Amino acid sequence: MRVPFATLVPLVLSLSAWVATAHVNGDSTLEARDWVDELNTRDLDYVSDILEQREVLAEISTRDLVDELRDRLERRGGKSSKPKTYGCPYCGKKYPTFDEAKKCATRPTILGGCKVAGAVRQ
Repeated sequence: MRVPFATLVPLVLSLSAWVATAHVNGDSTLEARDWVDELNTRDLDYVSDILEQREVLAEISTRDLVDELRDRLERRGGKSSKPKTYGCPYCGKKYPTFDEAKKCATRPTILGGCKVAGAVRQ
């Protein structure tokens, strides 16, 4: 059985690369053991902090949370903190109703609007 030379070249190259990496990284198992030992022996103060926070949150009932949120929402002004406003498309002035914003856009400047000559057709 004859094996072509072109087939043996990639096989030899990959085998030599595998042997080279195995030889270079031979101490990786010891490094991993040191890392695991470090994980086991490190200071775990943050775990006690997390447990304290859990205890504090466990003492608060859902009803207390809902009541507090409702109170804060009422203090902010009901359902939304900002009233809805309508702006004039030409001058950008804000009005509480759509009709007032429309009047600003369609009235001439003399009557309190911002009508630009020829911008709005009636």
